Amino acid sequence: MFRRSLAGALAAGMAAAALLTGCGGGGDDATDGPVTLKVLTWEPGGTEYWKQVKTSFEAGHPNIKLEMQSVPFDKYPEVQGPYITSQSGPDVMANNAGLELFDRRGAYVPLGDKAAEITKDLVTYSGACEGFDTGKTCYGVPFSYQGNVLYYNKAVLTAAGLDPEKPPATWDEFGAACDAVKKAGKTCLALGLSGTFPAYWDFPEIARNYLTEDDIRALLAGKLSWKDPKLVAVLEKLAEITTKGWANKNAPSITMLPDGADIFQRGDAAFAGTIISDAVNWEAFGKALGDDKLGVTRWPAIDPAAPLAQKFSGIEGAVYGVTQWSQKKQAGLEFITWLAGKENGELWVKYGKGQPLNKNVDKALLPSSPAFLKIQELVAQPTLHAGVMLSGPEADALARGWQQVTLGQLTVDKWAEQMQQALERSPTKKQTK
Repeated sequence: MFRRSLAGALAAGMAAAALLTGCGGGGDDATDGPVTLKVLTWEPGGTEYWKQVKTSFEAGHPNIKLEMQSVPFDKYPEVQGPYITSQSGPDVMANNAGLELFDRRGAYVPLGDKAAEITKDLVTYSGACEGFDTGKTCYGVPFSYQGNVLYYNKAVLTAAGLDPEKPPATWDEFGAACDAVKKAGKTCLALGLSGTFPAYWDFPEIARNYLTEDDIRALLAGKLSWKDPKLVAVLEKLAEITTKGWANKNAPSITMLPDGADIFQRGDAAFAGTIISDAVNWEAFGKALGDDKLGVTRWPAIDPAAPLAQKFSGIEGAVYGVTQWSQKKQAGLEFITWLAGKENGELWVKYGKGQPLNKNVDKALLPSSPAFLKIQELVAQPTLHAGVMLSGPEADALARGWQQVTLGQLTVDKWAEQMQQALERSPTKKQTK
């Protein structure tokens, strides 16, 4: 897992004139010669994609040079936090759509009435807007589509005596498959519980069985208690994955990226729950295992009759926004507007192998991988992504609590209490209530 144009009136709280003059200071935007724009990113889509972004953008914008600062995803908050605290540093920064972005919204210039103009060719961008509502304040525009699927290794299923063309569709079937895979000497579900990955990649797929869309919006607004039976049931099922031995034993001590993903890519696990775009998607797994051995499906349904159980947890990818402190806001607007355009959408497909949001991307460029084509079927029935409704404190408490439950140090009821305390510490949700 932010953008804008060059004209001028942006803003929820900022005058257009101040914006285009670098908040009254003129800044590098007003100088002769190329402007150097500092961009903070974790390089979603990979290094080669971002090299192409830099080359292509600079070729079409000789007045702007990009200086990229790339940070590993799991270290990103540690690097970004001091910039926000000191109100200095990058001119453009990335954050995941949803509450991760909203928690940091004070760092970004709001789009104001420019949002509709910049995003007119995008399928959606509500994940960059407060309340997931494009009629409210928006802090950027994404260019990719993101969400969760369950990848599986057909060779591992076959070796375990399972049908590789019929992956488990229900929770009970998944449990039986895990038992068979374990007997065959492999890990069932490759998993890493350190960091925010459990919140973004696992929690939404369990939550879809218990929450309605209204419940998910209540979660966003901080109006759904973590002691509510629905959310307690979600935590119970997450705990079941590890306490029943369906995952690798070292899950509490590793991150999903790269460690958990590596277990799957090595062929040592039957399943991996990850994402449709960015670094650990169908392309990386297909290269490692072979396209013919890679399968993709929805997570198994706990309650197949639940309203959202057969849906796809979809959300826009990383959002790039112009920082409040930047003295190069006009250049920043040019760059993030370009990111939302057709040219970058096609670079994203070609080099990032991800799902573009720009509707004008040449369909002939889309991959023909069987996994990619299956993903196109799955994304056709989207619902809200519950994971990005979690605030920073909640995402941290979800991962930490799951680690403790797995190690026998915490009960699920105590986990729910910790989650509720995290909710009550969330500045964003306090303001929403």
